[in-house]
Amino acid sequence: MPAVDTGKSRHRTIVMAHSVANRILVVAISAGLTGCADFYRQHRDFQDGWRTGEIVEIGRANEIQRGGRTDCRKTASADELAVRRFAILVDRSTGRRHAHIVMLDPATSVALGDVVWTNVVRCDTPVRVLSHARASGG
Repeated sequence: MPAVDTGKSRHRTIVMAHSVANRILVVAISAGLTGCADFYRQHRDFQDGWRTGEIVEIGRANEIQRGGRTDCRKTASADELAVRRFAILVDRSTGRRHAHIVMLDPATSVALGDVVWTNVVRCDTPVRVLSHARASGG
């Protein structure tokens, strides 16, 4: 029976185990950094005024009675106030309900209940519809 060198076999097993452990560590660190980058981007977007919310009211500037945490009617020109439509966007990004009054682009079609994404600080930012409200069937 030939002699088996268990030292080489043991060394090979240890090297393979280290290689697998290093790959797992690299994947875990990469996933962690990606998660941090995504969290940082979301935080930065929030600080810059980007919100996702539901449209709860649509009308002319003088038809919308309630105010909001941000209100694009305050910075709109007299022409925009007379001609443009505005909407109340409600977001819950901080765990609380916050209303924002946003100016609607004439080319954008939105309805009550639509979920949209826009910048509530930069009033000239178009509203992007993420999902349309479901039609109430009955």
